[in-house]
Amino acid sequence: MSDKSGNFKGPKGSGSTGSNDRAELFLDLYKKLEQLLRWYYKNDTGRFDSFVTRYENSKECGELMLEIKSIREIRNLLQHNPKCNGNYIVTPSDDMIKTLKEVIHRVEHPRLAIDFGVRDKNIYKATLNTPLIKVLKVMKERGFSHVPIIENGGICGVLSAYSVFEFVTEQEMQIITEETKVSAMRDYLPFQKQRNEYYRFMPKDAAFFDADEAFEKRDSKGRRLVAIFITEHGNANEPLLAMLTPWSVVGK
Repeated sequence: MSDKSGNFKGPKGSGSTGSNDRAELFLDLYKKLEQLLRWYYKNDTGRFDSFVTRYENSKECGELMLEIKSIREIRNLLQHNPKCNGNYIVTPSDDMIKTLKEVIHRVEHPRLAIDFGVRDKNIYKATLNTPLIKVLKVMKERGFSHVPIIENGGICGVLSAYSVFEFVTEQEMQIITEETKVSAMRDYLPFQKQRNEYYRFMPKDAAFFDADEAFEKRDSKGRRLVAIFITEHGNANEPLLAMLTPWSVVGK
């Protein structure tokens, strides 16, 4: 049994925790984990047979993947096997119960998307007055495919390899000189102008799970999500706090 805080309490008159009591506590905690994950995944197990298995195979479980696998296997042993002389066939250790509580805490307090993104001070940005050739050189040298364009403290658009290609071809191979500013591409920078890719804004308290899930889907036009911009409330006219790309979530 456990008190209201979830701390284990042994049976009265005993000086140690009974094995059956630890097993019951473990099963109660596992049920709580299942309920939390049911809400977390909006009642969708995806391609997996349970919510716990889906979480076990997700990026957000992080370094606890093997522990969650063990927790799930112990639960199955307890749940699906008859007791022997009134006792469960296995007894979860105190460390395993502690780990299960840690998993529950992590689900109750999901990691934030902003923690996996490139923070503002490390993001290469440009303004409409930045020389275009300078931005293109940095993109080539550092392997950047998308550069946020800042105007009046917010993000007015993105300069991408694709938008540069469109600009050059539609302007009949216009020559880009040292004097050419990013503003020359003003009509190709807005988010709605991007034909094959799109961007999203999320607030600073957005969960990592939501960002990861967003990268796995295409929008109604079949475009792929190439970047998520994190701002205070998820609005484009707010200062940029962090930027995530599909590479930000790989292996997390």
